Amino acid sequence: MADTGFTALRQFSFTTRPYLAVDDETGAPIGLDDLDVRVGWLLDLISGAEAQLLSRLWQPATFDVLAAGCDRQGRKLPMQGHVAAARLGWTPHYPDGVYVPSRVTRVVTAQAVGTLRALAYRDTAIIALSARFDPATGRIAAPTTAAEYVPSGFARGVVRQLAAHARGAADARLRITDVQGPPQTSAMARLSAADRQLAQLAVTGHELVLTVKLPTCPAPAGRAQWRSVRLSATIPEHLHGRAVTDWHLPTLSSTAGDCSGGAPRPRSSQQPTWNRPPSRSGWTGPRPLWVPPPSPPKTPTGCPRITGVGPTTTAGSGSNWPACRPRGSYSMARRPG
Repeated sequence: MADTGFTALRQFSFTTRPYLAVDDETGAPIGLDDLDVRVGWLLDLISGAEAQLLSRLWQPATFDVLAAGCDRQGRKLPMQGHVAAARLGWTPHYPDGVYVPSRVTRVVTAQAVGTLRALAYRDTAIIALSARFDPATGRIAAPTTAAEYVPSGFARGVVRQLAAHARGAADARLRITDVQGPPQTSAMARLSAADRQLAQLAVTGHELVLTVKLPTCPAPAGRAQWRSVRLSATIPEHLHGRAVTDWHLPTLSSTAGDCSGGAPRPRSSQQPTWNRPPSRSGWTGPRPLWVPPPSPPKTPTGCPRITGVGPTTTAGSGSNWPACRPRGSYSMARRPG
């Protein structure tokens, strides 16, 4: 690519920490411990509603719709998860008496549909594998068409599930809902599914300012208990002059630095990450300082913590490490193109 004068976009991340939080309306400062608690309340509302929605939709009919890619009227489903959910009537439920803004509901449905769409491939593969599975030998017959091909590693992982269920229904074609329960997703809030009514991004000098609505209590009863908070963080020197406001809005997450992987998350070029500060409420995390590649810091267990991933062009240098995030991270991504 470099010889022909072209460059290829490469994603990268940086880890930082909001050093200041203030109420957007009054300008009153908010302690970082209080900020951590309020973000936790938001994530609790989102993760609870998302888990309930995934459990309710965990049935073959859901995956039939996603595999077809059309709604009941035969119209193609939109790519945006929250729009597709609205088209299909997939609405999350919240506890009685709890008010949640519609933009937060967008985040819930976008994440749930994204998870289900990722698992729709697994459902299709399980159908094909169960049709070729021989319970007597515990083996899967070779595919006869290209459409039946499934990666061997994936097939090996499904064989034991098929063997366990084939005893009771040897002739039935299994679905993903037959061999596993609803997925358990990490607590996160992809703010990019919402709009400026929930969150917005601005740059002042070398400071990054995220304004986001957060609940003031665990069970907000009305609009008055959702207030906008401005979070300020320093932009690393290597990003000075970049069009930061063109990036995706942040993803607020509460992953715990686990290297085992989790729900799939789309990534794009240029993605910085914010960390929620540690607090007494159980949220833990290291000091989130920018660390350029290729020397990522390690947790006490030896798992690399991602603070920088790759260059933005093929002319740079860098590494691509697995995403092992500390608990409570805020991440932003630039739209590709």
